[in-house]
Amino acid sequence: MAMLKTVLANLLQPSRTRAPADMPPVPQTYRGALVHDAGRCTACGTCAFVCAPKAISFTQVPGISVSWHFFIGQCSFCGLCEQNCPTHAISLETAVPGVMNNAAGDGLRLESIIALKPCTRCGAAHVPLPESAMGSQWSEEEKGYCPECRRWAASAKLRSAFIPAETATPAASPALEGAGHD
Repeated sequence: MAMLKTVLANLLQPSRTRAPADMPPVPQTYRGALVHDAGRCTACGTCAFVCAPKAISFTQVPGISVSWHFFIGQCSFCGLCEQNCPTHAISLETAVPGVMNNAAGDGLRLESIIALKPCTRCGAAHVPLPESAMGSQWSEEEKGYCPECRRWAASAKLRSAFIPAETATPAASPALEGAGHD
Protein backbone atom coordinates (compact mmCIF):
# COMPACT_ATOMS: atom_id res chain seq x y z
CA MET A 1 0.00 0.00 0.00
CA ALA A 2 2.88 2.37 0.81
CA MET A 3 4.36 1.76 -2.60
CA LEU A 4 1.08 2.58 -4.32
CA LYS A 5 0.89 5.84 -2.33
CA THR A 6 4.42 6.77 -3.47
CA VAL A 7 3.65 6.01 -7.11
CA LEU A 8 0.45 8.08 -7.03
CA ALA A 9 2.22 10.98 -5.27
CA ASN A 10 4.96 11.10 -7.95
CA LEU A 11 2.72 10.40 -10.93
CA LEU A 12 2.22 13.99 -12.07
CA GLN A 13 5.54 15.39 -10.79
CA PRO A 14 8.26 16.52 -13.25
CA SER A 15 11.29 14.33 -13.82
CA ARG A 16 14.11 14.61 -11.28
CA THR A 17 16.69 13.10 -13.60
CA ARG A 18 19.17 15.60 -15.05
CA ALA A 19 19.18 16.15 -18.77
CA PRO A 20 22.58 15.85 -20.53
CA ALA A 21 22.78 19.64 -20.95
CA ASP A 22 21.83 20.19 -17.28
CA MET A 23 25.23 19.30 -15.78
CA PRO A 24 26.16 20.18 -12.19
CA PRO A 25 28.44 23.21 -11.74
CA VAL A 26 32.15 22.49 -11.97
CA PRO A 27 34.18 23.41 -8.84
CA GLN A 28 36.81 26.14 -9.32
CA THR A 29 39.57 23.76 -8.24
CA TYR A 30 38.71 21.33 -11.05
CA ARG A 31 41.74 21.15 -13.34
CA GLY A 32 39.80 19.57 -16.14
CA ALA A 33 39.69 16.50 -18.27
CA LEU A 34 42.62 15.42 -20.35
CA VAL A 35 42.61 16.14 -24.10
CA HIS A 36 45.28 14.69 -26.38
CA ASP A 37 46.26 16.16 -29.77
CA ALA A 38 47.79 13.33 -31.81
CA GLY A 39 49.03 15.83 -34.42
CA ARG A 40 51.40 17.38 -31.91
CA CYS A 41 52.44 14.20 -30.08
CA THR A 42 55.93 12.83 -30.75
CA ALA A 43 55.39 9.70 -28.63
CA CYS A 44 58.39 10.67 -26.50
CA GLY A 45 56.82 8.98 -23.47
CA THR A 46 57.32 11.88 -21.06
CA CYS A 47 53.63 11.90 -20.07
CA ALA A 48 53.69 8.19 -19.28
CA PHE A 49 56.94 8.61 -17.31
CA VAL A 50 55.58 11.39 -15.05
CA CYS A 51 52.16 9.76 -14.56
CA ALA A 52 52.41 8.23 -11.08
CA PRO A 53 49.13 6.23 -11.22
CA LYS A 54 50.08 4.90 -14.69
CA ALA A 55 46.96 6.25 -16.39
CA ILE A 56 48.91 6.90 -19.61
CA SER A 57 50.65 4.24 -21.63
CA PHE A 58 51.93 3.62 -25.15
CA THR A 59 51.80 0.60 -27.42
CA GLN A 60 53.57 0.27 -30.72
CA VAL A 61 52.94 -1.64 -33.90
CA PRO A 62 56.51 -1.77 -35.27
CA GLY A 63 56.90 0.16 -38.51
CA ILE A 64 53.24 1.27 -38.61
CA SER A 65 52.04 3.30 -35.63
CA VAL A 66 52.30 4.22 -31.97
CA SER A 67 49.14 4.30 -29.87
CA TRP A 68 48.71 6.61 -26.89
CA HIS A 69 46.30 5.28 -24.21
CA PHE A 70 44.68 7.10 -21.30
CA PHE A 71 42.47 5.51 -18.63
CA ILE A 72 40.50 8.12 -16.68
CA GLY A 73 39.76 5.61 -13.92
CA GLN A 74 43.42 5.72 -12.84
CA CYS A 75 43.99 9.47 -13.39
CA SER A 76 44.63 11.61 -10.31
CA PHE A 77 44.21 14.86 -12.33
CA CYS A 78 47.53 16.14 -11.01
CA GLY A 79 48.32 17.88 -14.33
CA LEU A 80 51.95 16.69 -14.54
CA CYS A 81 51.39 15.25 -18.00
CA GLU A 82 50.28 18.65 -19.32
CA GLN A 83 53.12 20.49 -17.57
CA ASN A 84 55.82 18.16 -18.90
CA CYS A 85 54.60 17.61 -22.47
CA PRO A 86 57.34 19.21 -24.64
CA THR A 87 55.05 19.78 -27.65
CA HIS A 88 51.90 20.75 -25.69
CA ALA A 89 50.00 17.80 -27.12
CA ILE A 90 48.21 17.29 -23.78
CA SER A 91 45.90 19.88 -22.28
CA LEU A 92 43.38 19.85 -19.47
CA GLU A 93 40.02 21.26 -20.56
CA THR A 94 37.55 22.51 -17.97
CA ALA A 95 34.62 21.42 -20.10
CA VAL A 96 33.01 18.26 -18.89
CA PRO A 97 34.13 15.50 -21.25
CA GLY A 98 31.64 13.94 -23.57
CA VAL A 99 31.93 10.37 -24.62
CA MET A 100 35.52 9.16 -24.61
CA ASN A 101 36.71 7.22 -27.61
CA ASN A 102 37.42 3.75 -26.45
CA ALA A 103 37.81 0.46 -28.15
CA ALA A 104 36.93 -1.32 -24.89
CA GLY A 105 33.46 0.26 -24.86
CA ASP A 106 33.50 1.35 -21.22
CA GLY A 107 33.66 5.10 -21.95
CA LEU A 108 36.62 5.61 -19.61
CA ARG A 109 39.52 5.48 -22.05
CA LEU A 110 41.05 7.72 -24.69
CA GLU A 111 43.19 6.40 -27.49
CA SER A 112 45.14 8.30 -30.14
CA ILE A 113 46.97 6.59 -32.96
CA ILE A 114 50.11 8.30 -34.23
CA ALA A 115 51.15 7.03 -37.66
CA LEU A 116 54.84 6.42 -38.30
CA LYS A 117 56.38 7.92 -41.45
CA PRO A 118 59.49 6.79 -43.32
CA CYS A 119 62.58 8.97 -42.98
CA THR A 120 63.29 10.87 -46.22
CA ARG A 121 67.00 10.05 -45.88
CA CYS A 122 67.29 6.49 -44.54
CA GLY A 123 63.72 5.16 -44.74
CA ALA A 124 63.46 4.22 -41.03
CA ALA A 125 59.92 4.54 -39.60
CA HIS A 126 59.62 7.33 -37.05
CA VAL A 127 57.13 9.72 -35.47
CA PRO A 128 57.53 13.04 -37.29
CA LEU A 129 57.96 16.18 -35.22
CA PRO A 130 55.06 18.62 -35.41
CA GLU A 131 55.55 21.61 -37.71
CA SER A 132 55.55 23.98 -34.74
CA ALA A 133 58.54 22.16 -33.23
CA MET A 134 60.55 22.11 -36.46
CA GLY A 135 60.63 25.87 -36.98
CA SER A 136 62.73 27.39 -39.74
CA GLN A 137 66.07 25.83 -38.76
CA TRP A 138 65.47 22.79 -40.95
CA SER A 139 65.10 22.59 -44.73
CA GLU A 140 62.02 20.97 -46.26
CA GLU A 141 64.01 17.79 -46.93
CA GLU A 142 65.44 17.69 -43.40
CA LYS A 143 61.97 18.04 -41.85
CA GLY A 144 61.28 14.46 -42.95
CA TYR A 145 64.38 13.08 -41.25
CA CYS A 146 64.23 10.60 -38.37
CA PRO A 147 65.91 11.65 -35.07
CA GLU A 148 69.19 9.92 -36.01
CA CYS A 149 69.33 11.65 -39.39
CA ARG A 150 68.43 15.02 -37.82
CA ARG A 151 71.29 14.49 -35.36
CA TRP A 152 73.59 13.65 -38.27
CA ALA A 153 72.43 16.74 -40.25
CA ALA A 154 72.95 19.03 -37.25
CA SER A 155 76.42 17.58 -36.71
CA ALA A 156 77.29 18.05 -40.41
CA LYS A 157 76.16 21.70 -40.25
CA LEU A 158 78.34 22.31 -37.20
CA ARG A 159 81.28 20.54 -38.78
CA SER A 160 81.01 22.53 -42.01
CA ALA A 161 80.91 25.74 -40.00
CA PHE A 162 84.26 24.98 -38.34
CA ILE A 163 86.09 22.86 -40.93
CA PRO A 164 86.30 24.18 -44.49
CA ALA A 165 85.15 21.69 -47.15
CA GLU A 166 88.55 21.52 -48.95
CA THR A 167 90.36 20.35 -45.76
CA ALA A 168 87.80 17.71 -44.80
CA THR A 169 88.85 14.08 -45.30
CA PRO A 170 86.70 11.83 -47.51
CA ALA A 171 85.63 9.79 -44.46
CA ALA A 172 84.29 12.97 -42.86
CA SER A 173 82.26 13.83 -45.94
CA PRO A 174 78.60 14.35 -45.03
CA ALA A 175 77.53 12.15 -47.94
CA LEU A 176 79.41 9.15 -46.54
CA GLU A 177 79.09 9.67 -42.82
CA GLY A 178 76.00 8.56 -40.94
CA ALA A 179 74.39 6.96 -43.97
CA GLY A 180 73.82 3.55 -42.42
CA HIS A 181 72.35 3.89 -38.93
CA ASP A 182 69.77 1.48 -37.56
